[in-house]
Amino acid sequence: MSSIFRQYTFDDSFEQVFVSSKFLKEYQISLTFARDYDENGVTTNGVFRPTWDMTKVTPSAITQFKKENPDVNVKVYISIGNRGTQFPFSPKANESWISNATHSLTTIIKNNDYDLQVDGIDILYESIEASPNDFAECVGKLIKNLKEAEVIREASISPSFALNKEYYFCLYSTYFILIDWVDYQFQNEVTPVFAPNTLVERYKELVFEFYPRRKLFAGYSAENEDWATLSPIVFFLGGMDILKKRRGPGISIHYHNYYTETPHIYNE
Repeated sequence: MSSIFRQYTFDDSFEQVFVSSKFLKEYQISLTFARDYDENGVTTNGVFRPTWDMTKVTPSAITQFKKENPDVNVKVYISIGNRGTQFPFSPKANESWISNATHSLTTIIKNNDYDLQVDGIDILYESIEASPNDFAECVGKLIKNLKEAEVIREASISPSFALNKEYYFCLYSTYFILIDWVDYQFQNEVTPVFAPNTLVERYKELVFEFYPRRKLFAGYSAENEDWATLSPIVFFLGGMDILKKRRGPGISIHYHNYYTETPHIYNE
């Protein structure tokens, strides 16, 4: 089994993870989050800033991690969005949001003094205050702009149950050529997943109804509050089945407590 593993993280906890080329062909570090809100929680309409710990997630830390794992392809993603209801997707106007988002994310990624060697962006909004068409247009054109300018090489979307069909599949069906991965967040299922075979069946349903298997990750959260929906042991057993028998490309995990930290201020 040679798969992709994605870690959503606020800090440099990826340094503590054992990476083996026997099991992994690729390790994705997805930094949470870049947000278009200021320090007071006021929307900035597409002007994004990092809120991960920039004192720990440094270019040298990324470079060192890559050197220590030469046999695994290490990639860095910037995840834009939110968990929960704070900091929703809420553009004031589509055209200005797309322009601001393209410029601000380009500035973050191409910053000579803070070059994290970013490979792609991930779209992970759990709260959206816009129409499905506006969400698809804004995010799809943002990805298109960044790819065409060669700012990023890859893009992923991370849907969950409540927003999947109406919002994320609308985005995917329009811009599927530009979207490399779909990281479905199983911890947000409405009905708890109590058995590994239930997780596998829901994965199969997603493949049948929405996304190609070759792109579809199984996502999980190790946050304590998410265990009531999907426990670690259920995800481990179900996830292994998805990777081995269903030939899913990868899995992802949100690690514990990183969203309770105070955001760090980014200055251009």
